[in-house]
Amino acid sequence: MQATSSLDAHPTLVHPRNYRYIEVQPLTGVLGAEILGVDLREQLSLEVWAEIRDAFADHQVILFPNQKPTHEQHLAFARGFGQVIQLPQLRSVEGYPDVQMIRRLASDTGRVIGENWHADSTYFDEPPLAVVMRAVDVPSYGGDTGFLSMYAAYEALSPAFKELIAPLNLVHSATRIFGSAYLAQSRRYNSSGAKSDMNVELGDREIAHPLVCTHEVSGRKFLYLNKTYTQRIEGFTNEEGGPILAFLYEHCARFDFTFRARWRKDQILVWDNRCTMHRAIPDYTGQDRLMTRVTIAGKRPKR
Repeated sequence: MQATSSLDAHPTLVHPRNYRYIEVQPLTGVLGAEILGVDLREQLSLEVWAEIRDAFADHQVILFPNQKPTHEQHLAFARGFGQVIQLPQLRSVEGYPDVQMIRRLASDTGRVIGENWHADSTYFDEPPLAVVMRAVDVPSYGGDTGFLSMYAAYEALSPAFKELIAPLNLVHSATRIFGSAYLAQSRRYNSSGAKSDMNVELGDREIAHPLVCTHEVSGRKFLYLNKTYTQRIEGFTNEEGGPILAFLYEHCARFDFTFRARWRKDQILVWDNRCTMHRAIPDYTGQDRLMTRVTIAGKRPKR
């Protein structure tokens, strides 16, 4: 059976919305759009916010170029998407605990945080809804972020495989990020990018979420798994569940499900952490890169 095309699964591109207050320029046929005609330093009207949320729901990743907000303005804009939370493994900007950093110095040689396809903190009972990230210092080349649509990944599966995986739950934990599995390996994250005094017990804590989830806004189904936090299929042995996970990891990373965001200084990007995965591209050795991010609280994923 031929796989469903990703574009067929994205009806808002075939029949786009009419926007009155912002300009929305799609960047691929699957996900990603640039938003123009708005200054995020200002207090946005209800009408503008409604259109931004529509664009976010349709495109999963939205970019705002040429923005120069203060930390307070960054926070104020982020709060328009929901309640702000902190991730335990990330350092914060001094004086702004809710504004956290993704930082790599030119002198850093360790692992890059987020170098595998993942959604953030799926080991939480209620994983983040979204991330609002600002480019503060970007390298002269490289340092892009890849995104992929977990809607498109699900919709391209055969009906028989969808039926097979529909009832499955996956076990998630942060053991490879700051738990015992991380401590047992020799490679370490660079010291400027992550905290060094993490709670190993918290890292090893496990939580189960559905493999196939339904988005609370769009109503579309998406796959919810990633190599960073997913440990196994609940109730399956590794021999039974391993081939299923291996197939899904490879399937989700299909090039036609992806979008590559090229960062520019003072660009702000918002991604839906529920129905996308992302990964850092560490191709800027010897250069500084600094992003500030605000994380938005989410709800527990549901079928």
